[in-house]
Amino acid sequence: MTISRLQRTLFMLLLVAGIAACGSSSNNPVTPPASPPPTPAVSVSGNIYDGPVSGGSLYVFAAADVNAAIDAANAAADRAASLAAAGPIATLTRDEADGAAFALDISGDLAGEALFFVFDSNDAVDEEFGDEPFNLEAVAIAGDPGSQLLVNITSHTTLASIQVRKLLDPDGNGSVIDAASIQAARDTATANAIAAFGTSSLGEALFTGGEDPHSTTDLDVLAAASSELGLSVRMAAALAGLLLDEAVYLFAADVADGEFDGDAPPDFGLETEEIVNLLLAAEGLALGGADLSDIESVSCTSAANSLRRACEFEALDEFFVAAAICAHSESEADAESCLDDSAIERDDLLDECGAITDARLELCVATDDAAHNPSFGADFAADFVDPLQIGVAEAANPWFPMVQGNEWVYEGTFDEDGELVTEVITITVTNKIKLIDGIRCLVVRDVVEIDGELIEDTDDWFAQDRAGNIWYCGEEVKDYETFDGDVPALPELVAIDGSFKAGRDGDEAGIQLPIVPEVGDIYRQEVSFTNAEDVIEILAVDASESVPGASCAGDCLVTRDFSPLEPDAEENKYYAPGIGKILEVDLQTGNRVELISFTSQP
Repeated sequence: MTISRLQRTLFMLLLVAGIAACGSSSNNPVTPPASPPPTPAVSVSGNIYDGPVSGGSLYVFAAADVNAAIDAANAAADRAASLAAAGPIATLTRDEADGAAFALDISGDLAGEALFFVFDSNDAVDEEFGDEPFNLEAVAIAGDPGSQLLVNITSHTTLASIQVRKLLDPDGNGSVIDAASIQAARDTATANAIAAFGTSSLGEALFTGGEDPHSTTDLDVLAAASSELGLSVRMAAALAGLLLDEAVYLFAADVADGEFDGDAPPDFGLETEEIVNLLLAAEGLALGGADLSDIESVSCTSAANSLRRACEFEALDEFFVAAAICAHSESEADAESCLDDSAIERDDLLDECGAITDARLELCVATDDAAHNPSFGADFAADFVDPLQIGVAEAANPWFPMVQGNEWVYEGTFDEDGELVTEVITITVTNKIKLIDGIRCLVVRDVVEIDGELIEDTDDWFAQDRAGNIWYCGEEVKDYETFDGDVPALPELVAIDGSFKAGRDGDEAGIQLPIVPEVGDIYRQEVSFTNAEDVIEILAVDASESVPGASCAGDCLVTRDFSPLEPDAEENKYYAPGIGKILEVDLQTGNRVELISFTSQP
């Protein structure tokens, strides 16, 4: 029997249907396999602190991607847009209403992986410093699916994260270290950051309970520690002329050894300019510390180093006041120009601080680094003569015969702003006594006139010890100026700069002139730091000189008079025995102030 094609087709359909029927039952319906449940997310929360920071954007990157993302972002015109386009694991645009807090979810599939939290400060506000904070970072290891991960993003975690990122690819082949190694690197870097920046400017510990800035829940600790470091970054950045982000990067490089000392490890790869900037930043930050360890010894050098800090602080103080004034400019361009000018003035003042320090240190070398501890004060009162008896019962010092009624008149003519002026100085020994630090001192009046107008009227206070040495006990300086248009044209007191008094505010007396001068000897005439620091060196005791009011031949005392406060100014002074000073010569200008008359009392 022949089977047609149609019959064969029907037979096959019936066969397939029968097989299907045999394999099924109305009691066992077929169901598709169930999908596996989703992996629970890792919930991340924390706080962002420079001071408390609100706003800005947060991006989370895998270890293999973070360096390329940050490098590209730092070079981009829009850092936030670049980070967003770099394939972050998660992104959070922060709501200012949340303040410093943040929260986001990370896929549970990333459990055990290293996560880098990169904060972009665009549109962020630092609630403490009132400015836009620097960009911040942190690194953490994701916990198990469904777990809670606390990650604070702060100044300290930023220093640690930058260090860790430098260690991610040690071979430079694109293969990053594993999560366990990243965790170990983070722990070390955090310890370094805390070692360098774990105390306040007053020397108090910031992490008193050993808190980890990444995970502490103590917001008071977090705020205090971040504020201290944030202030240090701003101070150093201002001194070195850096952006905040540049300063933070240099801080991270420097503290890789646990100290902030201006020295970064070579493998951090700083460029030459960055090394220079780091030194400037470190010098700026070093201004903020002063404790017993900074005093090398009771010495001249210790005083000079402390005074350098005082000088630099003054320069910075003036700069920041100027910066505040610049902030009130009419435009950004005016503010920038104003700030540039202020920075130039700051740098000039800092250079001056360096020059003054060098001069002080030269003096320290010349005096064998001796501290100035004069035998002056109430305990030494018996070593001094009655000043009213000088020239009567007590012999006068021949180089400064301080006898009541003695008067010296000096005159000098010199160029002042293109105009010749004549200066007349009249020095008179009065019969007035001033008790200074327990010592009875004689008042000597010093009056300076230029072209007949009063410029200065000073009371100098001197004492003579029983050996015959003249001591400088202090002075009350009064500077005057006459202003055009005043009727009557009377001198007006404008300043008292240079005034000092032994025993007040640390001021100390010194030897004005010794009774027996020896060539090479150096005497501090006065010590009133930053105010009056005059010094003399004995150059000769056998010189000759002649001026209208006196002369000496082979028996003239010559001194070099200088002050570290004016490193470029020096004078030679000539003294005739029995008369006193007869000539001053300015070694910079050559100007001469000569004795024109000396009136002595019998």
